[in-house]
Amino acid sequence: MKARTNTKEIVLLISVILIALALSVLFILFIRHREQLKKAQAATVTEVMSENASANVNTESVPVSNDREQETTYREIESVADFADEKWSEGLVRHDGKIYRYKSGLQNYLFLGIDNDDPVAPAADGISGGQSDAIFLLVTDRVQQQVSIIAINRNTIVPVDVYDEAGNFVVQMDLQICLQHGYGDGMKLSCIRSVEAVNRLFKGVPVSGYISLNMGGLPAVNDAIGGVELTPVESVRRGDIVITKGKPITLSGEQAYAYLRTRDVDAFGSANDRLQRQQQYIVAAIGKLLADPGKANKIYEAGGDYIVASIDLPKLIDSTKDMTFTEDHMYQLPGETEFKDDFERYNVDEEGMIRLILDVFYEEVQ
Repeated sequence: MKARTNTKEIVLLISVILIALALSVLFILFIRHREQLKKAQAATVTEVMSENASANVNTESVPVSNDREQETTYREIESVADFADEKWSEGLVRHDGKIYRYKSGLQNYLFLGIDNDDPVAPAADGISGGQSDAIFLLVTDRVQQQVSIIAINRNTIVPVDVYDEAGNFVVQMDLQICLQHGYGDGMKLSCIRSVEAVNRLFKGVPVSGYISLNMGGLPAVNDAIGGVELTPVESVRRGDIVITKGKPITLSGEQAYAYLRTRDVDAFGSANDRLQRQQQYIVAAIGKLLADPGKANKIYEAGGDYIVASIDLPKLIDSTKDMTFTEDHMYQLPGETEFKDDFERYNVDEEGMIRLILDVFYEEVQ
């Protein structure tokens, strides 16, 4: 009996030892699994942080209206190209330590003056659509009830889509923005391609519509609104027409044509001087239209044969009649002109362009 009892005790002891060993193995496996899980989570966090860093995205606590802090993601703006990372209306951006968001209620429209004195007609071929000698981006802010206008130098260098005479795409290359209108039909297609060039210049800014005027229709349009009053910033002579700097004048149709079209093509930077005159005229003309929106109908009646538009100008002017427009909201694309490769190039200033975009299209988050 005693030997049998000892055998039972030995069997029981061995069982206890085996159970203890099994539990130990399970515990070790659990610990290793937990460590592997932690490493995997850490690797994921590192990968996400790396991706965010390469995408130029930062996460930071910014104050919100209820005095609580929430985690907000924004894009760092270090070059104009950074605006193109996402849709303009989405997310927040930061520049020089300040955070901005895209303004709500904006509508943008492109206005073009074409170096063609004839009524609108299909171009003879795919390269004869006419150059856009005057380029203005009009921005309406329905929240602030404010109109802003950006003057774009005709010689501004942008990627231009080049086509052959048959209308076949050839290549995209850096050229003067005024040339883009020429690569089209001189009508709707030319305007659409000009909108695309401006869109590329501003890295995706939405443009809601366009209106172009063959400059031969300018005298009739000017006279239809009763002429434009201004004090010339430069003396101009064109044939028998003489306009004197500093002498106030109400421009007649032919005088307006001379003031806005004349430049010495052999003088370096003459396009810059003419742009100053065009800006002055636009400020005065827009002010006159906002004061009397009914004059917009007269523009179409007088100059309709010279106009291509995707927008209803009288309706647009009527919708802005309660908005304000002042000279300090007339902006000029910042940059410098150089003569290179046998033509003038207006090269945009990077930092100046960033500031322009933030000033016109964004508002600071306080």
